[in-house]
Amino acid sequence: MRIALVLAALVAQAGCSTADFAAMRSNVENLDLLDETRRDIDVAYRDLPFDTGTVYVVADEHGDLHTYSLTPCQNGTHICGGTGRAGHLQRTEDYFVVTGAYRDRTFYLSPGGDGYLTWRGVNRDLAWN
Repeated sequence: MRIALVLAALVAQAGCSTADFAAMRSNVENLDLLDETRRDIDVAYRDLPFDTGTVYVVADEHGDLHTYSLTPCQNGTHICGGTGRAGHLQRTEDYFVVTGAYRDRTFYLSPGGDGYLTWRGVNRDLAWN
């Protein structure tokens, strides 16, 4: 008898619910759990840029390896390049994006030591340490 009463109460409660199940289903379908899990693992177990200070970058540009240093400066609010230029750091879901530290170059540093460099509209692979 108690089971029947509990089931009747649950059915009555569900009938009075105003939840928008179509919207919930849409939100779940748009959620990419694999990407979210990968991001959490990156933050928890991989090296992050600027955690220990200066980041040294190596990138292939027009067949030659070029090196860059990116150092937190101005009380940690900016990133300075080896040329003394102060750039800006922006954090996105997947990258630490550094702009303005070197002329015409944008650095996309991902956790773990890789990423890419955009130079004159071309993306080039990079490694950082």
